[in-house]
Amino acid sequence: MQALVLDGKWAPRDGYEPTVAEREGTRANNSSAVWRHPKLRIEERDRPTPRDNDVLIKVRYAGVCGSDVSMTETDDRGYMHYSAYTALPNVIGHEFSGEVVGTGSDVRMFSKGDLVTAEVTDYCGRCEMCRRGFTGHCEQFEQLGFTIPGAFAEYVSVPEKLLWDVTPLRDAYDSKNELLRAAATIEPSTITYNGLFGRAEGIRPGDYYAFHGVGPIGLTGMNVARAAGAGAVIAFEPSPARRDVARALGFEHVFDPAETPPIEAVAGVTGGSGVDVHVETAGAVDLTYPSIENTLAEEANVVHISNAGQAAPVDLRKYQANTAQIYGSEGHTGDRIYPSVIRLMASGHIDNLPIVTSTFDLFEADEAIERAAERVDGKVLIEI
Repeated sequence: MQALVLDGKWAPRDGYEPTVAEREGTRANNSSAVWRHPKLRIEERDRPTPRDNDVLIKVRYAGVCGSDVSMTETDDRGYMHYSAYTALPNVIGHEFSGEVVGTGSDVRMFSKGDLVTAEVTDYCGRCEMCRRGFTGHCEQFEQLGFTIPGAFAEYVSVPEKLLWDVTPLRDAYDSKNELLRAAATIEPSTITYNGLFGRAEGIRPGDYYAFHGVGPIGLTGMNVARAAGAGAVIAFEPSPARRDVARALGFEHVFDPAETPPIEAVAGVTGGSGVDVHVETAGAVDLTYPSIENTLAEEANVVHISNAGQAAPVDLRKYQANTAQIYGSEGHTGDRIYPSVIRLMASGHIDNLPIVTSTFDLFEADEAIERAAERVDGKVLIEI
């Protein structure tokens, strides 16, 4: 089969001492401190053979994530921007939809022909974090497209426990093709859903939301917020193209923060009461957090989702004065996150198809990632 593989040179930075496990597995805990000169290539690989508990999927669509982009971007010394876990060489890609074409001997819930998507983090179920219910923080985790082969390939083998049936979307879309395109956007939608309803507390219908950064995570998150009964959804985004996508989705309070000061915009939309739910999806924390702190409603929630490259300037006095709180959120594993998003999409409360603004085929995958790096699209898909 054909697959898009990311490789790089193992070259730990001066002062960074990899662990024994990192060295033995060429698996970096902090990729930006280890991998140098990352390169993409299309290569012929053997079609995966599913293990007893695995499902073999013929991939139909796979989305390009910001993490895929940051794994290919480098600093002036050639070190990867992405700062979390990777094992190279590896087939990247983790937002996808496809059709089941084979199952292992112990698979019970899926059969050939089922349309599916998958969670990203594989968990052991036995470690302390898993036993406490925090499967997304498994001590023995693997991640599809990061440490194990992902979905920028004709086929991917995925543990059954990570799969979700997407055929409930059939009544929301006119064709199987549309269904599968929409299903490839489930994963980014679950990121914000987890932050709002898995991590934060006390969010209510009627709350005012502000999204700082409306790339794919921000745009899908805005759809989630609207489906959850937001009183208003405000968006701050410097890219004109992405502001246009947000407006095309039906959001009217979309601002360029360089032209309209967020304090002014929030006061106009909320009548001076401030934002109940801030969602940081930009990563430009030196710019977003001062705006967030000066537009907090009483008892506001701030949900931090982006992987920022620097520390945020946070004035705790502002949070104390407004009895506000910050929630860090990462991933989406467990906690009914996936089935909840699938239900919202199946019922028509969320439609992410308008977010998809560019589509490439697998042999153009490097071009797709370059396009996503321009940060002008809603969501870039690879059709396989």
